[in-house]
Amino acid sequence: MIKFRNEKVVSFELDYQDVFWEIAPTMEDIQEYQFFVERSEAEAGPWDQIAGPLIDQYQIRDNSVPLITTNSRTLHYRVKALHLPSGEIEYSRVFDREGDITVMAKEMVRLERVLFSEFVGVKCWLFPRRTFGQRCPSCYDEVLDKVIDDACSVCFGTSYSGGYHHPIEFWAQIDQPEEAEQVTVEDHRRVLYYQLRCGPSPAVKPLDVIIDHQNRRFRVIQVGGTSRLGVTVRQEVRLVNIQKGSIEDRIPLKVDHAIKDLVPKRVFSNSQSVSSSDVDLDTILSPYRYK
Repeated sequence: MIKFRNEKVVSFELDYQDVFWEIAPTMEDIQEYQFFVERSEAEAGPWDQIAGPLIDQYQIRDNSVPLITTNSRTLHYRVKALHLPSGEIEYSRVFDREGDITVMAKEMVRLERVLFSEFVGVKCWLFPRRTFGQRCPSCYDEVLDKVIDDACSVCFGTSYSGGYHHPIEFWAQIDQPEEAEQVTVEDHRRVLYYQLRCGPSPAVKPLDVIIDHQNRRFRVIQVGGTSRLGVTVRQEVRLVNIQKGSIEDRIPLKVDHAIKDLVPKRVFSNSQSVSSSDVDLDTILSPYRYK
């Protein structure tokens, strides 16, 4: 099978995005392959085919972007290669407009991933909110152009069938909120705001739903972070705790607790300081070619 390389998304226009890819040098007959381009607003899918079959073609222009794109969302692409004689399929990596991450940024992401998964993080699940596709057949009114049932169990108030994409599992650190009381003329209301930090993947956007290891459900209201050379290396996310009884409580999440580690395993033999470890400094720094 052929191998993909140099996948990228480039555009300086508001009307389209150009998707490019290459294949590694091969002795196979390239005319026996068909290429299909797929797009999703979530890294884990589901994927919609937007182009193909293509033969010996390595670029497409996505003209449907203006109809669905917003400033708060990143569109993800991948390319599928189908070998016609054998029926075998090969996929490219998932890529987006941000581009490839540098070696230094990769190391930053790796170290923070170890931090979240081994010491300070908890297991979380991200439900990316749907922003295009099939409208809800149960509660969406085409004449009024809006949802007429905020407690709809088909779209969960998003106006799109299914409401959210497939959940994506990841490690993140969640800070405890400040206790505050909002006093109005009608009642007292307690709103809890949380701060979450995680790596660049999965990409989080406002109005997504996040569920943590205690089944607490949060709505994303703000996303920031740190980037290097235009590529995100860390996300800082502000969350609001969803009130009990909200329609988001009915979003299904299936987790096998028997095989899942919801919090990091505390391996105390893996010392966090050089002074308490039996390993010398040269061994610790060897991955960085330190001598």
